[in-house]
Amino acid sequence: MYYKKLDINDFESIQEIISPYVLQFINRSEKLFYNLIPEENLQEFKRDIPELFECIHKELNSEVVFASYLFVDVDTHVPIHTDAGNSSITKRIRLNWPILNGESAETIFYQKKNESVEGVLHSHVWGTGTYYDLNDCDEMDKYVLDIPTLMNVKELHGVRILNHELPRILLSMRLSNEEEIFQKYF
Repeated sequence: MYYKKLDINDFESIQEIISPYVLQFINRSEKLFYNLIPEENLQEFKRDIPELFECIHKELNSEVVFASYLFVDVDTHVPIHTDAGNSSITKRIRLNWPILNGESAETIFYQKKNESVEGVLHSHVWGTGTYYDLNDCDEMDKYVLDIPTLMNVKELHGVRILNHELPRILLSMRLSNEEEIFQKYF
């Protein structure tokens, strides 16, 4: 399984609090596709919006280890990729939380057409990832981020813009008990 949508009881009330807070933070920051939230800002976030982090603890018995926000606009092209370049890492779960226009794009999961297909390792400020050519992959599944969703970012995936209600902004969080969550939901 590539992802698991979560039915969180307090989602809408937390959404009313978190969205303006994250948007205010983003307006003070660069608007790249991937934006790591520095540790000091994450700690401030935890103090200012405890409802989000209490909800994650209650629902998943987890703490947020680090967070980033993803910013998709009309100029964004997200190739098929895995988020972790290190092939020895087999599970990478993220909790993706929609902030703005989550329905304007879909996350698509792929499978290599055959095992001989090799990706190209790319290094970025935030880490490494492996990119693949669309012609070498078959589409397997997809979802629209309309509610909080757990995602295995080690699987091949990309983003397709569906409409022009952009930017699409989501909060992506790494969790402290990744293996336990993987075993429970995947």
